[in-house]
Amino acid sequence: MKTLVYGNIYTMDNLQPFAEAMYIEDGTVKAIGSRNQFADQDIDQVLDYSGQFIFPGFIDTHIHTCPCGILMKGVQVHKETTVAGVLEAIEKRAKTEPEGQWIFVAGFQDKNMKEKRFPNLEELDRITTSNPIMIVHNDLHPYMCNTCAVEQLQLDPDIDGVVTDENNKPTGMIVDPYCMPLMEKIIQTVSKEELVDGYRKIDEYAVSNGVTTVFTKDYYPIQRILWENRDQFKTTTHPMVRVSDCTSEEDILSVVEDPDFAKRATMCIFADGAFDGWSASVIDPYEGRPYSFGMLYYTDEEMYSFVERVHLEGLQASVHAIGDNAIDQVLRVYEKVLTKYPRADHRHRIEHFECPTGRAIVKAAELGVALGMQPLLLEVCEGMDMEGYRCFIGDRVEKCSPFRSILDMGILVGGGSDFSVTEMKPLRAIMIGMQHPMPGERFTLTEGLKMFTCDAAKLGFMENRKGRLVPGMDADFVVLAENPYITPTEEIADIPILETYIAGCSVYENN
Repeated sequence: MKTLVYGNIYTMDNLQPFAEAMYIEDGTVKAIGSRNQFADQDIDQVLDYSGQFIFPGFIDTHIHTCPCGILMKGVQVHKETTVAGVLEAIEKRAKTEPEGQWIFVAGFQDKNMKEKRFPNLEELDRITTSNPIMIVHNDLHPYMCNTCAVEQLQLDPDIDGVVTDENNKPTGMIVDPYCMPLMEKIIQTVSKEELVDGYRKIDEYAVSNGVTTVFTKDYYPIQRILWENRDQFKTTTHPMVRVSDCTSEEDILSVVEDPDFAKRATMCIFADGAFDGWSASVIDPYEGRPYSFGMLYYTDEEMYSFVERVHLEGLQASVHAIGDNAIDQVLRVYEKVLTKYPRADHRHRIEHFECPTGRAIVKAAELGVALGMQPLLLEVCEGMDMEGYRCFIGDRVEKCSPFRSILDMGILVGGGSDFSVTEMKPLRAIMIGMQHPMPGERFTLTEGLKMFTCDAAKLGFMENRKGRLVPGMDADFVVLAENPYITPTEEIADIPILETYIAGCSVYENN
């Protein structure tokens, strides 16, 4: 298929940033230029978007696939502000579910509740004793279960992270370090058909927001299922393989020995938890908790063993690190590995990098570490008034998500959503980053667009295929109704996505 596209084309390429026409053949950009340049070209179809604005398809560098596929079908309580409202929403769903069916609750944040708490075990048990209920905090740590769920999950009160009462009986609350292992246990009960159906919903949601490539973060067996069923999905996926235990080589060997994943997968672990669960690892204690510093999931030696093996296999390492102490740990380990085994273009990643010290930003730049960051955390977690985390870390919240400081050091940053922690909406993420509550940390529109196009592609070593609209690149592009460069900043998130194309084919149309 030979296609000629007319429009106001922003290529995100430094050498030729703008074009009026784009010639596509068999899903690949063959040429770009002026409107009259291709008048004599043999064409099968013409797409005329003369009054619209075309950008490379957006790339989301960090989503959680399986839990989000499950949670998208759950009870949505993002807008609830009281425990009573949350309970009412759960009860409404419980009346329609067959006995034994799991009820997952998504989008809950106890800090947004008037009561500043989760529903308790007794309140959930009054809704149903025959359906397991699990409330999943918006940032995926912690969880709250009813008795039916506690019993089905066979929660052992001796497991670190299973909260118990004075009689050593589970209260239904699950905190770090058991949140991720428990979610893995739940995911293992989900059928292949449910996994594929769940990702299909994520896939449709992605393209409706102009996202054409998604970095999927999940365990190897789930990545394998997604790959085997890739013909059912529209988006291109880049596998970020979560490792259950960094002291085991099993997951790394699975990837290395898999010809579909070897040399292209990213291997992922967690260094710490999250501020909302008091489990992000911090240098100074939590506000009002003088002996609480969060937690590190691994020792330096354990993390070094993991990163060393990943590095020597030629793979990319990625470590979730939110608190300043966790970020420092990851940088120590990366520096030790890179000193012993230098590799110029390793692009090892830190996910979130949410509350770094100034020293950590400098060190990340020195080491060539790449960052997967999520501008919408400013709105959803930290708060546009910077009050979201103040109850946890006090004035340190004002140092969170320091985009300007990071970009000024020349660090590669790829934008993502951490879906479903935030929405998979790149235009909104860009708008929020441009409106950072700390004016000195704002990024520009061009920087924001790069985070979700060409720089995001670099995070996955895909810069020769994705992220720019120039000859030789995949013809993935999004058509916007308005030009973000002349749209008021506060209105950028509202620019309609008119159509999304992947490999030159329309995969979403806004009717």
